[in-house]
Amino acid sequence: MGKGRRTTDVVTVEREPFGSPYVLALAAVSGPDPEAIFRITASECTVGASEEADFVISDPKVSGKHFKIRVNGHLYSVIDMGSTNGTMVNQNEISPKTPVRLKNFDEIHVGRTRFLFIANRFRND
Repeated sequence: MGKGRRTTDVVTVEREPFGSPYVLALAAVSGPDPEAIFRITASECTVGASEEADFVISDPKVSGKHFKIRVNGHLYSVIDMGSTNGTMVNQNEISPKTPVRLKNFDEIHVGRTRFLFIANRFRND
């Protein structure tokens, strides 16, 4: 038999972290959970008061699935999912179900909770 790879050999493929070379996160800066930090590790993440949301916040003014963050390559957007009390980005109310582009340190305000969106580049040493 030759020295080639057998079908039973395990090959480990290193993958870059989601969003690489950026770290994507939502950091709460005020509200009922002011120390919460949510790392965004998928192309869509929902935020809300329901246990079904990807990121759960305990704010009585927040809908079950209040908004979602969408990642498409290096483009980021927030979408209000038809919430009862609305979503604001940088003090501007956004329309339900309409994507609004995000950039590093944009502020997202829902109910009594204020988040900073973080899209920061990391170095590969």
